[in-house]
Amino acid sequence: MPTRVAHREPALPAKVLACYYASWDTGTYRITDVPAEFNVIHLFHAKPDGNRVDGNWNNVGNGSFRFEHHGEVTSRQVQRCRARGQKVILTVGGQHAGFNFDTRTKSRNFVDSFRAMHHAFGGLDGCDFNNFEAGTGSSAAEMIWICRQLKHLYGPEFAITAPPQPNWLEDRAMLRAMSAAGVLSWAAPQFYDWEGFSAVGFISSRIDDWVVDLGAEKVVLGLTADYPNGPSLQDCIREWDLVKARHPRVRGMYCWNAQFNLRGGNTWGRTMKARL
Repeated sequence: MPTRVAHREPALPAKVLACYYASWDTGTYRITDVPAEFNVIHLFHAKPDGNRVDGNWNNVGNGSFRFEHHGEVTSRQVQRCRARGQKVILTVGGQHAGFNFDTRTKSRNFVDSFRAMHHAFGGLDGCDFNNFEAGTGSSAAEMIWICRQLKHLYGPEFAITAPPQPNWLEDRAMLRAMSAAGVLSWAAPQFYDWEGFSAVGFISSRIDDWVVDLGAEKVVLGLTADYPNGPSLQDCIREWDLVKARHPRVRGMYCWNAQFNLRGGNTWGRTMKARL
């Protein structure tokens, strides 16, 4: 078992307003420009450390991951966000960057690589697992083992989160297992980039299923801010109000993404913070 880091991080927020900051889109807005309304920033994203195959990184390499934008998102910027009270959680995986942790060797390699990324940033507040988005799957037993190693290293308040596809039974089963093992901080089903998200009551009804699986305190809504292929601000308000009325303990919401929200003048951030 890896040597534990001797410090204890402050508690995670009881209510979450998060955004994803795209590390390849830093020309106009830096991560330090994320407004104070957001108490969690998901830094998107680290990829499997290997050569692309057919234009993607799905399951390349040995389980190690790497973050390739340290020149654009620096440790000083990340620590400035953390110092003002925003949690910074590194996302691993994503579209065209999935990975199936199906052996202990791959899992160990991931933990070692995450330690290196954590050190390079000068500290992080969590790991956001998006490695199964590409339909690559992952062993629940290995995911739980990885999460336990990370919590052993960085303490019980180190966040373990995930933005699953809300309709996939495989995602729900894995996250139920992670929650039952006591390693999941929250899951945030993402309602964008596919059909159905804008229908009245669709998001809130699907969230009902996730609340049954995990409990409201471990459910966050994955929404969008000024993003063309996601729910509008009015959709977000309507569905959030429905969810909150039925599940007052729901953990919160996030938007894809920080840059879109800023280009929209932070209207989404201010509006949804007031309703959190």
